[in-house]
Amino acid sequence: MDHLQPFRARNVLSLPMLKNQGWRLKRYMILANGKSFDSSIASAAGIEAIKRLPDAGSLMDGSGNHGVSFQIIHFAEIAVVSPVFYWQWGNVLASIDQMRAKWETPTVFGDGVKEVVGCIWEMNIINFEVNAWTHALLNNDGVPTERLATYLEQHFV
Repeated sequence: MDHLQPFRARNVLSLPMLKNQGWRLKRYMILANGKSFDSSIASAAGIEAIKRLPDAGSLMDGSGNHGVSFQIIHFAEIAVVSPVFYWQWGNVLASIDQMRAKWETPTVFGDGVKEVVGCIWEMNIINFEVNAWTHALLNNDGVPTERLATYLEQHFV
């Protein structure tokens, strides 16, 4: 049963934040065994994420998105898979349709499986980001822009 193999941690890299079209996109790379970082794939994934995100909103807008998001670029065994999430309404984590590129054309992203949130390795990062948002933004310490700066400085390691 190949699908029930023992869990093994994968290398996770924190990539530079991408700022584009009003979005602040925190980015992570997960490398499956035997896969290596490729900046052209990471760049293509970031560009595609910005294209697919809705128009960026404001941190102070309680009825829309906050222009703050994070992306996971997973160099998985079978494809490059990239879920992208963004914050809206203060405490809601939304997502765009999962992005996926075949290894034959790893910089050309189509849609992945719509009902998939993410795999176990991606969930570790999502959990970290939810906790970072909760502790940095949803507290009463400092003004919202300072709290946002604290959130943006935190990265999964």
